Amino acid sequence: MLKIYNLKDKTKFIEEVAILTQKEWGQKDLSKEKFEGKVKNKILKIKSNFEKANYCKLILLDNDSLIGFISIFPKDGEERTDLSPWYATMYVKEKYRGKGYSKILNNAILYEARKRNINRLYLKTDLENYYEKFGAKFIEVLSNGEKLYYFDIPTNRISIIGGSGSGKTTLTNILSEKLNIPAVHLDGINYNANWVQKDKNERDEIISSKTKEEKWIIDGNYNKTLKERLDSAELIIWLDYSTFANLRGVLKRICKNYNKEREEIPGCKERIDFTFLKYVVTYNKKKRPKILELLKDIPDEKILIFKKQKDLNKWLKDYYI
Repeated sequence: MLKIYNLKDKTKFIEEVAILTQKEWGQKDLSKEKFEGKVKNKILKIKSNFEKANYCKLILLDNDSLIGFISIFPKDGEERTDLSPWYATMYVKEKYRGKGYSKILNNAILYEARKRNINRLYLKTDLENYYEKFGAKFIEVLSNGEKLYYFDIPTNRISIIGGSGSGKTTLTNILSEKLNIPAVHLDGINYNANWVQKDKNERDEIISSKTKEEKWIIDGNYNKTLKERLDSAELIIWLDYSTFANLRGVLKRICKNYNKEREEIPGCKERIDFTFLKYVVTYNKKKRPKILELLKDIPDEKILIFKKQKDLNKWLKDYYI
């Protein structure tokens, strides 16, 4: 089974990656002793870089066999130190070449960049007419003879899903402001004033029309239209919190805003009733399996899953705030 992993989560492959990197890009005709020394240095460098900003090394595995790898580096060479970060070390083992694995790696690193709020990656290469097929755009020829390219990686469509009380609305508003992308709150589409629900067919038509727009951050589940949104999204953020955490979030929101109008649902005041509390308490049991089923067909690299609020806060701090 093919799957992309961050190398820092599969450290047993570090040595193999280091060996292949040295063979492909390192100095040639080294003695065995010097080659092993270079590999040891690369292993240490990879490990020391794991927690650095704008560094990432992804690997592609077939079950437990390494197929290839690709990286994001904060710096790549001495020619254009003014540019950062870099798309680097695209590598597929020789026996796997010509089977589309490079495209999988390419898509994975672009998704990873998107998660990190990186809007542009730079690339230098001596390959002719190769990276253009992945969307790379030529800039110039460098002083060392290599060609300089860039990848634009806009994040224009984000779907935020999760249980009531998980903070979907708050996260949507934060990202909308930071990325200058319109926020769409599905509860605001579903309800007219005084919590009167729209006709479901009308509601779903509005949601589908919003999904076809070029830019959006949409928060909400609404399962009938969820697959369409997940397929269209460039990034999916799932706030997959415990029932207790969701219930705590709901109660905190109600205590703070009870009987005040919800900004994202005009004409509707914050309220609480048994039916809603039952929905929150049973959400993970009844609704979560449906989300899991839909996400099975979505590339893992396109999905960010947060289990705890503190992990989401760290991600926001690292890449957006």
